[in-house]
Amino acid sequence: MHVRWLSRQEGERVGEDVIGAWLDRIHDEYEEFAYRYVHAAYQVVRPPRRQARHGEVTLSAESDGGYLLRAGEWDPGLRLRDDAACEAFLAHLKGRYLRFGQSSMDVWEAAAHDRYVAGLHDWERL
Repeated sequence: MHVRWLSRQEGERVGEDVIGAWLDRIHDEYEEFAYRYVHAAYQVVRPPRRQARHGEVTLSAESDGGYLLRAGEWDPGLRLRDDAACEAFLAHLKGRYLRFGQSSMDVWEAAAHDRYVAGLHDWERL
């Protein structure tokens, strides 16, 4: 899969498409555990930015000042050209996942985890 840079020069719509495609891949690959990877991506991209790891998700600083965000070994990654692209990524996450009244990505992750655990309890009752 071709890895694209997300930058201000690409424009907002294209940037959203690149981020959305990356998130869709995370959901396709990790299914019911995708919420963990989404939240981990949020954690590593938040300032202060540096080489970071949260579970399987890594943020690597690139020599040109950009960052490579990867969710596991299989993931070719999402390249974030600069801090503005990182902020656009964070805004996209909040816009996509905080639509149902959650106040933060941490609250969203906790609610997603609660739904996952409730699903396990439903499974045990079968």
